[in-house]
Amino acid sequence: MNIDTFFTDHWQHIEDERIERYEQMFVWQDAQKVLLKQAEISQGHTVLDVGAGPGFFASGLQGMVGSTGYVHGVDINQRFVDDANARFKQTHNLKFHQVSDHVLPFNDGTFDRVVCKNVLEYVPDLTASLLEFRRVLKPDGKIHVIDSDWGFVIVQPWDKATVDRFFEAAGAAFSEPYIGRRISGCLTQVGFGDVQVGLSPFVDQNGRGLHVLRNMASYIATFETMPRDEVEALLAHAEAALAEGKFLFCLPQFLVTANRTN
Repeated sequence: MNIDTFFTDHWQHIEDERIERYEQMFVWQDAQKVLLKQAEISQGHTVLDVGAGPGFFASGLQGMVGSTGYVHGVDINQRFVDDANARFKQTHNLKFHQVSDHVLPFNDGTFDRVVCKNVLEYVPDLTASLLEFRRVLKPDGKIHVIDSDWGFVIVQPWDKATVDRFFEAAGAAFSEPYIGRRISGCLTQVGFGDVQVGLSPFVDQNGRGLHVLRNMASYIATFETMPRDEVEALLAHAEAALAEGKFLFCLPQFLVTANRTN
């Protein structure tokens, strides 16, 4: 793979092992509704889930819009789309679509809400993507972005210097690893208004964060940006900490909502 386009390529071509990890990581939980409070999603809304992956988050959105609403999910990975459509084939108001770039297969002013969870850190052209989201929103619609900022991640038992080195070595996986702190300004720049910023920490003591670390380790291995034995030792250290009840993974999620004002 090309290191310069890996941040997109690794979502178009996903190996089975990583698919399995995502299906464990992304299962919808009602606790995730706190991430969506600012979006003010209501019964009857038509909602777009950008980067829908296995489809679980979109299914949670479908529960929020009820039988009178509709949720469309889009993703660049064809397997995600096929699996999600098969998984939720009995749900009449939930459908998934494959896209090849930032262009969305919907008319202007289609959606009451556009929800974009952990996607903007990967897109090749942030401005083009945001303008496309604005296009498909209704004039009074809202965009709601949920995204990470990898400058704030904590992995216990690693020290900060080790955490920084590890995620820097995995940097090819992201087009913008610090999107969390930037997104409010980017939304304003492309014409959104009434921007609100919140923060919700993802805190894990039970090992879900290990899935993230293993994904990062696979990216590091792809480009050999850190010695393999060192990566294996770090993962073993984290796994031992989990077994001893000393593991902690924390990554803040920036919650940024804005209105299409015209």
